[in-house]
Amino acid sequence: MKNKIIFVITFFVLLANSSFSQSDFRNGFIITPENDTIYGQVNYRSNLNNYKSCIFIGEQEGRKYYPHEIKGFGYNNDKFFASQIIEGSFVEALVIGDISLYKSKDKYHIKKDTSIYDLESSREEVKIGRKVYVRESNKWRGIISALISDCYYNTTDIISNINLNEKSLTNLVVEYNQCKGSAFKEFKTKKPWINYDWGAAVGLARSEIQISKYSTYYLYLDDSYCSVDPSAGILFTISSPRITEKFAFQGEIHYIKSGYSSLVVLNQSSTEYYDTYIDLTTLSMPLSLKYSFPEKKYGLYLQGGINYDYHLNSETKLMTEIVSGNVVNTYPERSAFKINNNQIGYWAGIGILKSYPKFKAGIAVRYFEMSALNSTGIFKASNNRIMINLILITK
Repeated sequence: MKNKIIFVITFFVLLANSSFSQSDFRNGFIITPENDTIYGQVNYRSNLNNYKSCIFIGEQEGRKYYPHEIKGFGYNNDKFFASQIIEGSFVEALVIGDISLYKSKDKYHIKKDTSIYDLESSREEVKIGRKVYVRESNKWRGIISALISDCYYNTTDIISNINLNEKSLTNLVVEYNQCKGSAFKEFKTKKPWINYDWGAAVGLARSEIQISKYSTYYLYLDDSYCSVDPSAGILFTISSPRITEKFAFQGEIHYIKSGYSSLVVLNQSSTEYYDTYIDLTTLSMPLSLKYSFPEKKYGLYLQGGINYDYHLNSETKLMTEIVSGNVVNTYPERSAFKINNNQIGYWAGIGILKSYPKFKAGIAVRYFEMSALNSTGIFKASNNRIMINLILITK
């Protein structure tokens, strides 16, 4: 089963790459060297690609523009990239005003008047006595402190509370421009820093228990057990659209009640009949990193991570009958084997969502590989499952 599931997931991943590797053109514009704004369609790519060039479709055929050919390009109500901050490269403009903030591949840039300063984290050696220590350089804090000192008197307190990341620097630059009373433009304001989505999922779980026997003692167990059961759960997603549209963290809780059974017949000097029953009531808690492809009519995504199973109830039963000649001996019911209350494992899946005005709905397929239900030196019960879920997520 495991090889089949891996094959299916691999097939869908390859299909996703071929289907969604196409260009994702969105409404946008370019700014010419003469400061003319031309509207059209701009390919929505990763920042690493946008730092190098832009692909634009106007009234005529589309073409690729490089930093020396245009002053900038952007997407309506979204990102904007400028070409006149670093030679030979576009940079993402985060705020433009009396003080402007830009972001490149490995650092931030702050501009005031005509001067541009690089903000980057670095380490420096400090010699104290005969010993040499390495510490983080605070030069970037000093640069910002000097630039905002014409509007703030307590710059030391302000600078000590900021970090070298997009959110912290953007908020500071916006507050400075507001303090100065100057006009400014903050980009990506329609995208929140943190976004929370909630949803529900119902579906089917096909689980399999595989038995590895290293002793004749457990011959009464079948080689594998299978159960198909309904599942129901809730999920939540945490993302940062301002930083990236592609990645999100997702947590879920699913309730699954499974039942397995088998009949093993051993023909020896007598005929032995072994009926085994396994009942599990499980809270399954998958955590995953979710990668979403650009949304068109449908939004495709891949996800994977770890899973924790807690068995609210676990019970195994063994019923034995031995027929010797015309005599039937029935033995008292007993436990077939002991089950661990907790399991941990890994999982991966693929899903597709369609967006509606107030919610998203779709379907997902997931595969779970879990740690052993019970393991000793002479016996091991391992389990895996595949789930198909219908998912509803609120906006």
